[in-house]
Amino acid sequence: MYLHYLWATNRMKYIKGKKKLQPYKGCLLCGIAKDKAGVIKKVLYKDRLMMVIMNVFPYNVGHVQVVPVRHVEELEDLTEEEYRRMWDLVRKCIIMLKKAFSPKGFNIGLNIGGDISGGSIKHLHIQIVPRYERDLGFMEVTADTKVMPMTVDQAFKELKKHVKVLKE
Repeated sequence: MYLHYLWATNRMKYIKGKKKLQPYKGCLLCGIAKDKAGVIKKVLYKDRLMMVIMNVFPYNVGHVQVVPVRHVEELEDLTEEEYRRMWDLVRKCIIMLKKAFSPKGFNIGLNIGGDISGGSIKHLHIQIVPRYERDLGFMEVTADTKVMPMTVDQAFKELKKHVKVLKE
């Protein structure tokens, strides 16, 4: 019988860390947009209307979000310019993710209505989750554990190589 190990060497930095993250008071996405201290930020792109950020607690490698810079809770509260720019960036994010990671599919969604819709943040944003062949393995199926093949920092670095797509 062989024993298989799952190594997560990047966790040691977290385990030994002396700083504890304090929950950000206020709208987290507004905090990212305003570059507030105390907010973990992985901003790939930002213009005056929208930003593209990495989810720091991703469902999968390359999980990004398209977020209005202005605090907006409802889809119908977007201006026409914001609406067009948001969906333009969704399309461009798919192109960027295909170049960076070659996913086989995507889940794209909005949670409107905060807690009642399954969303934890009352700031409109679009989740883009790349899907890969062999997404599910032994750990996901039997241990209710997601195994990520790279860290958020590694994925961020890889996506930064392709971010010019968002500016075109």
